[in-house]
Amino acid sequence: MGQDAGPRFDLNLLRVFLAVYEAKSVGGAAQALNMSQPGLSTALARLRRQLGDPLFLRGATGMEPTSRARSLADSVRGIMRSVDAEVLKPPVFDPTTSTREFRIALTDIAEGIYLPIALRALKENASRMSLRSVFMSPRELEEAMAAGEVDMAAGFYPDIKGSAFMHRRIALHSFACIAAARHPELGERMTPEQFARLPHVVVEATGRSQEVFDRFLQRRQLQRDVVLRTPHFMSVPVIVAESDAVAVVPQALADFIIDHPRIRQVQLPFRPPTFQANLYWHRSAHTDPANQWLRQALIREFPRLQARAYDRNGRAANAPRG
Repeated sequence: MGQDAGPRFDLNLLRVFLAVYEAKSVGGAAQALNMSQPGLSTALARLRRQLGDPLFLRGATGMEPTSRARSLADSVRGIMRSVDAEVLKPPVFDPTTSTREFRIALTDIAEGIYLPIALRALKENASRMSLRSVFMSPRELEEAMAAGEVDMAAGFYPDIKGSAFMHRRIALHSFACIAAARHPELGERMTPEQFARLPHVVVEATGRSQEVFDRFLQRRQLQRDVVLRTPHFMSVPVIVAESDAVAVVPQALADFIIDHPRIRQVQLPFRPPTFQANLYWHRSAHTDPANQWLRQALIREFPRLQARAYDRNGRAANAPRG
């Protein structure tokens, strides 16, 4: 092999080789490849130099292959079939037959909001596929999405930043206060004095939404009496129902338990902040047909969430008023 072969080898030259081999004519090969005859002759000359062999010689029946060309023909055909079938063929994804498992990063509350939507999308259109909910630290999540080990993340992830990640807003959430249905001191609306004095249960989950509310209180110089800190949202309703403590939680959790007979929402004495939930995916998966399908399937369902209107008074505008 000549000195020019190696990493700089042009695979298009293999198409030229096969075209001349099959047509036994430079003109016929040029026509088959939709090239000019001078252009094909130039490409053939490059290939001859790179392989160190004339490859084709003029004969009575046209361009006859040399012994080197005949020995290469089957290998070149196999290479080009592989390139056409596995490299150049556009990827195809059929949700009705795929058995792929999608991995979605979610916080505990986000699981309750978004997994039912994702499962509904799969049941209606892709019954053979499955989901895996994963939880990771922000650093681990970014690395896993970059490596293709996690398909996407949904929820409040303020640490996912940078040009490598793409996102789409899916919902705007706020906060609500929950208390025991028969709380001895609370009516429908909490006073500022009650907010400061009553015992609070605070969730310090890694979902980070609680940080939004904490910063809000700091800016307003509002105080509260924290008697319990827990990393788990789902235990809070039970604790509140069994005590005189109150808890300010994401509105989605308060709405989820709105029919609980021993818990009710209490209007806060101020308008709580909002935070944006997004759907995130890595740029490397942006054109992946399967990832695109799941994103679109979820986004089609999200208007149901986006339709939720908050009046930012500590309770959803469309929630029952008690």
